[in-house]
Amino acid sequence: MTTMRRNSAIFAGVLLLAAAACGTSGPAPTPETAPTRVVEATATPIAVPPTPTTAVPTPTTPAPTPAGPSASGIDVDPAKAEATLVQLVDALDEPEYYCVDVPGFGRSLNLEAALMAHTCKPGADDEMFAINRPGPGNLYMPAYGLCMEADRAGSPVHLYLRECTGSTLQQFELDPGGRLVLVGTGLCMAVSPEDGEPTGGPSHLRRDLVMLDCNEAERGLMQWAFPGSSPE
Repeated sequence: MTTMRRNSAIFAGVLLLAAAACGTSGPAPTPETAPTRVVEATATPIAVPPTPTTAVPTPTTPAPTPAGPSASGIDVDPAKAEATLVQLVDALDEPEYYCVDVPGFGRSLNLEAALMAHTCKPGADDEMFAINRPGPGNLYMPAYGLCMEADRAGSPVHLYLRECTGSTLQQFELDPGGRLVLVGTGLCMAVSPEDGEPTGGPSHLRRDLVMLDCNEAERGLMQWAFPGSSPE
């Protein structure tokens, strides 16, 4: 009897222990996780400079200004200015008139020699000038791309063909009396007073061409016209 009670007590204890174990078993509680705060990125606006309302001028390079006096241009008929003889108004001893000419002809043409007055040759390249090209007061020979230039500002002075530079030695004006004046010098283009010398053609004559004091040379030796391709 005593043994039965003892076994019953042991069995009851085991049951109590099992019940206690069941009450404390099971999954462990999951710890609460703090919610993640989503931070939205804020875009920083890019500063844009204001568009100017005033137009910026395009830089330009000014044309070079020749030193000393400048020509206002030679008064010439625009219809003849691009291709004309430079003709002496007075025929003197040459019925076909004298015109400014480059010495030589064809292969013997000499662009380095001083210009001369020669019997006019209508339409010939070595006597045709463009007036006021490339600038006011210039006498330009299109066939050779060169300008008439006085070799120095003195007297007497010879005339040559040189590269066009805008130099005052390349600037001429036609005064009211028909004289071709080197700007700022008081010198006029004139033919020599001596009779013409026979030259290459059957009846061609030539004279020296120089710049002389406008008040000293005879008027008939220094009055010029721009008739176009044929003398008048």
